[in-house]
Amino acid sequence: MFGIKANNETNNEKKKDNEFNIFDVKSMDEFIEKVTLGFNKTLEKEIKEQIRRLKVEYRRDDQNAINNGITAKAEERIKEWVCPRTPAWVTPDMLTGLGVIAAVMIAIGFVIGFWDRNYLLLVLIGLVLHWFGDSFDGSLARYRKKTRPNFGYYIDHIVDSISVLIFSLGLGLSGFVKIEIALLFAIMYLILIVHVELVTYVQNEFKYSFGLIGPTEMRIIGGMFTLVIFFQPVTYYNILGHYLTQYDFAVFGITIAMFLVIVVSILQKGTELDRIDRKEWKKNI
Repeated sequence: MFGIKANNETNNEKKKDNEFNIFDVKSMDEFIEKVTLGFNKTLEKEIKEQIRRLKVEYRRDDQNAINNGITAKAEERIKEWVCPRTPAWVTPDMLTGLGVIAAVMIAIGFVIGFWDRNYLLLVLIGLVLHWFGDSFDGSLARYRKKTRPNFGYYIDHIVDSISVLIFSLGLGLSGFVKIEIALLFAIMYLILIVHVELVTYVQNEFKYSFGLIGPTEMRIIGGMFTLVIFFQPVTYYNILGHYLTQYDFAVFGITIAMFLVIVVSILQKGTELDRIDRKEWKKNI
């Protein structure tokens, strides 16, 4: 009897714990907190699932290549269609060279586009050609089963670095953006490239994108930026004796965003690698 009574008292206490009074502030706060926590977990799970669906992952020779970019899926489908239809005389090396020529075209387009906006069309064409050359050279080699892992990896990434510098110099010499800000943009981009290369070295995992933004998304942003330049006249602002354009602020804002991505990426990857390395300590004890 005493045992049954004790159980009944316990059940009553549980019921009281589960009940809440809408007129009691504490009960309402606890209820709202539970609902909010549940909603946040559901939202976080849904966001992770959507990012997982966007991700493209495949073997690139002996590396894992991962791309979470918004356009990753669409880009892979385009490659699957284009590579089999590419003429035999078109080689991966030619596409790599096309990427460099396109970078020069982009730079020239910005420089002379400052005096005649119609030449900004060279920038838009250059961005498309650069995307094609840079994205399809490795894909074409893999499709034809004629990969050169060491040569391809080295040439691809050194050419990417040179292209970023050419593009940034053209933008900085154009008059739309100060050379200092353009080169700061180049520095941040190159640090991101170094980060990716180091992760590839230590974990054999090549990551194309940061969040939902990868090289293709950056080219799309560059194209939108060029269209804004074409339609909007340059406006100068006197900031402490320095005359800056609205495009200076835009590029500087993108550079700051890249800097924050670098900091977060370094902290996350550094913590991850530290944890992995410390596990080896326990194995040796």
